[in-house]
Amino acid sequence: MNNSIKKSITHRVPGGKTLKIDAEFKDDVIVDIVISGDFFAYPEEGIEMLENDLKGKTINEAIRIIDDYRDKIELLGISLDNIKNLLIEIFRGES
Repeated sequence: MNNSIKKSITHRVPGGKTLKIDAEFKDDVIVDIVISGDFFAYPEEGIEMLENDLKGKTINEAIRIIDDYRDKIELLGISLDNIKNLLIEIFRGES
């Protein structure tokens, strides 16, 4: 039996850009995550790299990983803090 929980949250950040996170959690661990929206990332594969690094991590580990990406990725339209805050919100079930 699969005890995972799937959640989705969409947020419009100041400036009008949309950020969406679809995540699946099991035992407080991120099983799968998709970060999408109408923003740009450089390098282009940066969001995919971040998603892969977040899989299999707890929320606290994920927060540290997102902070570590400050030197690895440049975002236009959203910030890593937007991603981090939305991930915390979806994890806590506030969505």
